[in-house]
Amino acid sequence: MLGELSEREREEVIRLANEYPEIRAELDQIEETFFEFDDKTGKAPSAKVKTKIFDSLENDFAAAEKPTASLRSEAKPAAKEVAMTPWKSYFVAACVTTVIASIAAVFFAIQYKDVDNRFTALLQEQSVLAEELDRYKVNYEQVDTQLETLLAGNFERIPMKGEPFEIQKDARIDVWWDQDAASVFISVNRLADLDENQDYQLWAIGDDGPVGIGLINAERKYSLQQMQAVAAAGAFAVTIEPKGGSESPTLENLVVIGNVG
Repeated sequence: MLGELSEREREEVIRLANEYPEIRAELDQIEETFFEFDDKTGKAPSAKVKTKIFDSLENDFAAAEKPTASLRSEAKPAAKEVAMTPWKSYFVAACVTTVIASIAAVFFAIQYKDVDNRFTALLQEQSVLAEELDRYKVNYEQVDTQLETLLAGNFERIPMKGEPFEIQKDARIDVWWDQDAASVFISVNRLADLDENQDYQLWAIGDDGPVGIGLINAERKYSLQQMQAVAAAGAFAVTIEPKGGSESPTLENLVVIGNVG
């Protein structure tokens, strides 16, 4: 049946059939339908003729998979033609049209599925980007509000470093304290993660000793975390405590300390 196509059309059909299993299955189905129709309406071809036809089709597919250079260097044997009655010629022409239409349908269906998948992935990526943008917008608004708070008050920055201690030498934390308003904020620059059974706790050290004024979220870096009010303190410190904090600091777990003034 492929013999009714031009050489260029025949090569393109074979190429697509080898590339897409769906198209090859469609061709096999049409070939089988052609033989069933021919068996019912005309003289049945012998088993030898059928074998030659199928062998010829398989040879075409096998030849299409070989390198182009090999195809050009070998001479193609002349294909045998079988005389057909006029009505069978019309039927073959219809089958050829069906083959081309089926190939086109399968090909464009595959292309559409690929485009649809890429479009779906693009929509998902756009949704993720929109969520990230919303999150950054919220963070920006929070930072903007925090900066306004710092600028509006009389805050003193008290830097605290972990260099004097072995537990976390690279720890960096800033305490912002407005003594007049008794307002305290803390900003984490660098703190190691803790296990789920531990917390960082901030202490204000005054005349009456250390007082716990809040737990620190180590994951909220470069943002202000408000602590409890402190009216007087000579220093601030951070220790690692059991989950939920302690009544008094665990000195062997001292991470950073910073003096006021």
